[in-house]
Amino acid sequence: MPTTKPYGGFELGPIRPPSEAYSLLLRINRGCGWNKCRFCGFYRDVPFSIRTAEDVKQDIDLVKYWVDVFQQKAVPRNPSSDADYEACSMAYHWIQSGMRSVFFQDGNSLLMNPDELTDVLEYLNATFPQIQRITTYARSDTINRLKPERLERYAQLKLNRFHIGLETGNDDILKLMRKGVTKADQIKAGIKAMAAGIEINEFYMPNMGGREYAKQSALDTADVMNQVNPNFIRIRSMALAENLEMYEDYEKGLLTRPNDIETIQEIRLFIENLHGITSVVDSDHILNILLELKGKLPEDKDKMLGLIDYFLDLPQEQQDIFRLGRRLGLMGELRDLHNSVLVDKVKRTMEQSQVDHSNLDAVCDRLMIRAIPI
Repeated sequence: MPTTKPYGGFELGPIRPPSEAYSLLLRINRGCGWNKCRFCGFYRDVPFSIRTAEDVKQDIDLVKYWVDVFQQKAVPRNPSSDADYEACSMAYHWIQSGMRSVFFQDGNSLLMNPDELTDVLEYLNATFPQIQRITTYARSDTINRLKPERLERYAQLKLNRFHIGLETGNDDILKLMRKGVTKADQIKAGIKAMAAGIEINEFYMPNMGGREYAKQSALDTADVMNQVNPNFIRIRSMALAENLEMYEDYEKGLLTRPNDIETIQEIRLFIENLHGITSVVDSDHILNILLELKGKLPEDKDKMLGLIDYFLDLPQEQQDIFRLGRRLGLMGELRDLHNSVLVDKVKRTMEQSQVDHSNLDAVCDRLMIRAIPI
């Protein structure tokens, strides 16, 4: 059973989506209430607990104090603790971004008692009425347990965007990865949340099922998107770290690790099979090989497929240079292949570190693990 702790000051969780980089971060619960997914290790050592509404409201009060200080509406003082300094820093950066969005941490804040979460939302809106968007990670099974009226009330209180880890629409992979939901659950939750006026970000994780499931995963995931028509489809390539349970599947030979080229081929099949939807596709994650792969459906579909085909049609040498350049953080977009300074730098690295096509996959895998971000 979840436990609560006495208030110990302002808290920050370990991660947030890249799209929430400019949001105020408020911790609703610690860890993940499910914490069984074999592909995720973010919360493995974080005991799950739900913070009280009063604790979160004290965090809001502390941020409000520091906001007032920076806006010269309150008498300044020195931060009294590390937690106080975190609140001070968070307030400063939030002011710089315009104070429009808030992200609730950690995994799945919808597990807080609905009345308490409503209380937090009401208090947050009263304290910062200029807020336009409040977002959270959310699990499909939790959404499906909530009454439509409750979701509608959340939306009215500006909790109007859910980040849902769909990962894949393939039931075999979902079961293998111990996701705890089915394809049907994911479809039901997405449709239910959007009907309540809540925007949906669906995360798609290509290569989760290895080479063995790549084709079916792309097709099944596209089918989910076509039925839900989420506001955003965000691509999240996977870094296979040795501390993940799913690593055992690759060690035992149950799954085979795809390389960047095969991952892009899976993504191409996925995008090719998106039909009749108006979602925004975004590749806004450092682990993705093609960061510029983004667009609005249906009008940008051909452009996105054309970008993928351009990459896949490159000579092997150029593919290798770009792949290593991306994983080293030297290259961000395909146009960087026309930058002779960057290309020469990657080539020198390949020569000095004895990297060539025969060992590039292994090198890129190691660099991806090192780049796992918040």
